[in-house]
Amino acid sequence: MLLTAGCSFVWGDELEGFDQDPPSHWGLTFTSILARKLGIDYVNRGICGACNDKIFREVTDFLHNDDNRGKVTHLVVMWSAWQRAEIVEYMPADREIKIGRQIDVTQYSELRTELIYCEDKRDSMKKWYDTAYDSKTDIMHALSMMKALEIMCDAAGIKLIQGVFHTRNWTNIMSILTDALGFESNTPLAKKHLIGSIPDYGKWLTDSIGSLKDTSRVGMGRGDDMFTICRRIDDMKEFGHPGEKTQVIFADFLHETFAKSSQQNV
Repeated sequence: MLLTAGCSFVWGDELEGFDQDPPSHWGLTFTSILARKLGIDYVNRGICGACNDKIFREVTDFLHNDDNRGKVTHLVVMWSAWQRAEIVEYMPADREIKIGRQIDVTQYSELRTELIYCEDKRDSMKKWYDTAYDSKTDIMHALSMMKALEIMCDAAGIKLIQGVFHTRNWTNIMSILTDALGFESNTPLAKKHLIGSIPDYGKWLTDSIGSLKDTSRVGMGRGDDMFTICRRIDDMKEFGHPGEKTQVIFADFLHETFAKSSQQNV
């Protein structure tokens, strides 16, 4: 079985049929295309707006479920924006929000703090993003999850490909390592604590990236992320999601990568 996880790029937002009830776009996603190439079933656990904590939880919950033990042979994880987060909170069932919720958890980001229902928490997080936030800590947490996933899959005999969904993920990392302040690093905290003032973190960051397998660095110096592909072939949807052609190209890339990985293990 092929298991995929990520945010809207994995779910297939804006593909033909995505807005039908129920959605009818599944056959157009790279998950479905790749599964057909591999000749196996698939489960797509991509969820629009998902933060990386949620993505990691989706994978571990699925693998930990007794009904799924030993079924997953291939896993593809496309990690989301470092800046996204989540919070457990009460919210009325009739409140309409753009990003869906599961287990009473709200997904939010610096651009989506309005999704938080609790006013005090919403105002506090908005102030946090505006005055004190930068992505160094979130990148550290995400890289730790990526390393953990490698260990988990090696132990379970699962073939793993992981990486980032968008070119800005890698740009964020390179901006930190070169002290080139990016769009989300203009807070006083980010300007004060440049990489030269936190050398131990800088070494950990470079060592962690270097320790990942090439198949765990899609969009991170090893192969193109989906956003880069769709921009290059002019296949971007209205709200920035990859189109149908990108899904096919990315599925081909993943299939070739799995094939090469299998040959190397022989």
